[in-house]
Amino acid sequence: MKRVPKTSRDHQAAERREQILLGAKQLFAEHGYHGTSIRAMNKHIGITDGLLYHYFPGGKQEILETIFHEAQKDRMELMDQLIKGIHPGQPLEEALYLFISRLVGTLIGDPDFIKIMLRDSDNILSEDKNFMTQLIMQRHQALTEALTKRAEAGEIREMDFRLAAKQVISVGMMAVLGQFTAVNMIETDVDSYLKNMVAFTVSLWRK
Repeated sequence: MKRVPKTSRDHQAAERREQILLGAKQLFAEHGYHGTSIRAMNKHIGITDGLLYHYFPGGKQEILETIFHEAQKDRMELMDQLIKGIHPGQPLEEALYLFISRLVGTLIGDPDFIKIMLRDSDNILSEDKNFMTQLIMQRHQALTEALTKRAEAGEIREMDFRLAAKQVISVGMMAVLGQFTAVNMIETDVDSYLKNMVAFTVSLWRK
């Protein structure tokens, strides 16, 4: 089947859709899902009711669902790429630090979404509401396998690699929560915290 090239109108439509999603995400993060009206969204974005419903017939609910769904897709692709980077040719401490620091950096780099997730995920009607748990658990297995291969190569000792993988991921989640909640156990900057925790963790795994 021959691909039909996109026209300038297609590109304009895609840009308008992204503009609506971005504007809505900003308002949801600032005022919450229930505290944001369609009228406020239209005013903030600079569009009419008709245009918003043209792109999102389901209104505010569909917009929230779309924000979660697209975030899920992007972050799962990121996790896959990062886990592939934990290959035997790279020092384990360096590989794990790159993995966890890039993951944390990506999450912290989208503060509006994290705020929405922490406050408004209960308003999601689809399975996407649990996407952060799914993201972690699905990629947890890949990280477990990567650590198992490191042990087979003699780099670290035998252990419960499922728990070891959870330990690494927990370090990252603690860093993220520290930026967006009142629970902050990090006594230094995020990068130093991640480096120190990864170094300490790997030292415990050595033979």
